[in-house]
Amino acid sequence: MTGKKRALRYLSLASSAPLLLLIVSTAFRFAPGAEFVSTTPPEREEQSAETPPALEGKGTAESPFLIDAEEKLRLVEKFPNSRFLLTANLELRAPWRPLCAQISFNGTFDGNNKEIKGLEIIDEENSGLFAYVGEKGRIINLTVSGQMKLAGATRRAGGIAATLNGVVNNVVSKVDVTIDRTVAPETPIGGLAGQCFGIIAFSDYEGTMIDERSPKGRLGGIVGLAKPTNTSALPEIVTAHAGFAAKGGVRDGSEDNTIANIVKAIAQFSPNAIEVDVRNNSSGVLVISHNKSEADRAPTLESAFKLLMGETPSEHDQNALDPEKFKSVRIQLDAKEDRVLLQELDLIKKTGFPLDRVIMAGDVEYETVLANVDAIREAVNDGLDFWMNPNRIDSYENMSKKSDSFLEKIDKLGLANFTVNSSYQAMTEDVREWLESNGVKVSIWTLNDEKSIKNNMFRGVKNVTSRLPLIVEVRDSCATRGVYGNTVRDENMPEVGFVDSAP
Repeated sequence: MTGKKRALRYLSLASSAPLLLLIVSTAFRFAPGAEFVSTTPPEREEQSAETPPALEGKGTAESPFLIDAEEKLRLVEKFPNSRFLLTANLELRAPWRPLCAQISFNGTFDGNNKEIKGLEIIDEENSGLFAYVGEKGRIINLTVSGQMKLAGATRRAGGIAATLNGVVNNVVSKVDVTIDRTVAPETPIGGLAGQCFGIIAFSDYEGTMIDERSPKGRLGGIVGLAKPTNTSALPEIVTAHAGFAAKGGVRDGSEDNTIANIVKAIAQFSPNAIEVDVRNNSSGVLVISHNKSEADRAPTLESAFKLLMGETPSEHDQNALDPEKFKSVRIQLDAKEDRVLLQELDLIKKTGFPLDRVIMAGDVEYETVLANVDAIREAVNDGLDFWMNPNRIDSYENMSKKSDSFLEKIDKLGLANFTVNSSYQAMTEDVREWLESNGVKVSIWTLNDEKSIKNNMFRGVKNVTSRLPLIVEVRDSCATRGVYGNTVRDENMPEVGFVDSAP
């Protein structure tokens, strides 16, 4: 007990009056039928600095705490900012007291495709495996089964979390829920989360719900109340690789690096950015083409700039395209030759294309970048985004080793806005955290199937690049409804009980 709490014991009745008023007020706010939504736990505590002897691991991305027993699972709330890995199926033996009722869980709990069975909760105020999951909290790759019996004390309930501010991804809830008639109708109750201010994706509810209330309340198979106010796990930028040339993963006749394909991608799917390959043709003109052999019949980069500045190509109906839509999209220039670096900057100046809509990336050697860094730095200071692949900075191997030499090369460039543009396979969580902790932003490519999108869409990186329009669908649904790709076994049960869309 802290000194502050000890001191409260010796307060006189008179001096306690304000405290009593606060208690009465709080009781009223939580009374059944009151409109009150709590997104954070009532009390904050600091995470302990010590690792308990019972837990193996360090609680990091590289060495998570390992959970293989119920008593170890209870220790999660002692280290709410850490990473945990479930290494065995668990059978809970006693009624469950929800984790993190006094402090939000802001770590990562990876279920490792294991199951926690026997969850039994009886009328807890915040009912679920977790009471509160914070904005940085992630619950992934987990199955939970059991039952919750909710009555008048319940204020919010979900099989995984009563309140979710972070991410639940690739999770199955088999938690059966019985709702007594004394539960207030506005109490948010869901198969996975009671109320969600973050994201629930690619998850399933396979339990049953018996609602004895009349009228029925905020009840959903996935979530009772969804209000996606925290979407920080989503990438800032979704880039259409080569203009989404592969619709749905199957070729539809579209060709990479064509004006027609860029038009299609923006008009139909609304990515944040379009990626094009840039090289010279035989006349020394910048064109958008991946292969040198096709450069002489490729469209010019200038024509792509004009399109994104609102100039409709002559072969398209002027009334069919919205110029304003094109004028908000960024362009990622994937340089295929060293010499295009300064040519791109010259063309940007010539056309007046806004620097804050340009991302310079590609296969330019580090020494070339260093030799021209003054011009790049000037453009970056005016809004340009500059990205480099790990093998052009130093090497993928040194990045994976978190080598000082990798960061030293980045620092030597002295760019205020710098992003490492890596394959998603090489960008492990410990490497991502290491880069971001050193002020370096992260972009990952190329997410070309549903599995890679599921596993990488909610990592909080700056950019994800994909050939699949599906990635825009995921972004938009999560940003507006807080859910995507979930299933509910009971077809008569809505996925979301009530959606309060973010502005």
